[in-house]
Amino acid sequence: MVNGYGNLKHEIVDPDLCTLCGACESACPVNAIGITADRNHHLFDCSENFDSCSICHEVCPHTSPNLEEAFKEFSSAPYSLPGIGHFTSIKTARSNFEDIRHITRSGGVAAALSVCGTETGMVDAAVSSEAKNLDDMPTPLKFKIPMVTDYLPSMLKVEFHPAAVAKAYDSVVKGYAQARVAFIGLPCHMTALRKLQLFGHKSSEQLGFLISRFCLWNPQSRRNFSSLLSAKGIQLDAVDEINLDDSIKVKSDINVHDIPLSELWGNIREGCKTCMDFTGAFSDISVGRVEGISRDWSILIVRTKQGEELVNRAEREGYLESANLPHAVEEEIQAIAGRKKALAKQEVYEVKRGILAPSAFEIMERCIP
Repeated sequence: MVNGYGNLKHEIVDPDLCTLCGACESACPVNAIGITADRNHHLFDCSENFDSCSICHEVCPHTSPNLEEAFKEFSSAPYSLPGIGHFTSIKTARSNFEDIRHITRSGGVAAALSVCGTETGMVDAAVSSEAKNLDDMPTPLKFKIPMVTDYLPSMLKVEFHPAAVAKAYDSVVKGYAQARVAFIGLPCHMTALRKLQLFGHKSSEQLGFLISRFCLWNPQSRRNFSSLLSAKGIQLDAVDEINLDDSIKVKSDINVHDIPLSELWGNIREGCKTCMDFTGAFSDISVGRVEGISRDWSILIVRTKQGEELVNRAEREGYLESANLPHAVEEEIQAIAGRKKALAKQEVYEVKRGILAPSAFEIMERCIP
């Protein structure tokens, strides 16, 4: 048979390129894959169940199957900018509810859109990547909306694990067969979910709108990352901004700390180092924040007709307010995304990794402007 996990193990898991997004675990029809806090596990030999199965390998965001088709199908909006990708509109926005902005320590756009989507019947539930226990995921059907932040520094202050999104989504899909589920995650989740749609996986029929948050990289250990900052006199809870230049610029309170990238690089997941997607090219909507935006506003990138319908309704019915995006902020998004892409290319072409680049790399390099 075609052993999908064997291919996944050889290409992604063994070289430590897995970013633990959880797509393979959710897609596996016999539950042969398990994602824990730090590993991708093959729980038993699934080859005994099927003559042929390759879904885990095909839906992985770091493999090439269906990826070019995904760009053609889901990333074809009329406008395009380097680092931002295809979109229909880009602006600044924030929730009209001050309590949401306060809880999320951001513009609260993802949370406000989730509230709008559920209260107006566009979706039945919204799941996100913030969870305290991967083994005890909630099934947040109706009215239980994740109060997720829109940008990186706040993400680092919560219990966060990339696989939590897929686990939560999986729990809702299996528990509520007719539920339409919105999904708030990271760029790699968006890629995996679009590949699931192209594969024709039954769970993809229940996908509502997809919201991606900007993402530089996911640290291997939140504790180690916090300790590294603490050693430089920076408390994680005080971090307001993290920007990428020739170094990592961490702003806390009124101080800006320059940390050489080399000091952080060892704490970044190997699979994240070759990722070139900063804003979530396959999402319906992307949210985030970069330098130049006040803390209670977020950047809102609308990419699809479904995303446009949601944002228009949220603005019309008072969930969201928006304003024009300053040109300098647009340039800053492009600059950070460009630096992330350059570092990924450097990691593959210049650094002697001793392993192959993920097969998705060349396609991403070609298709992400």
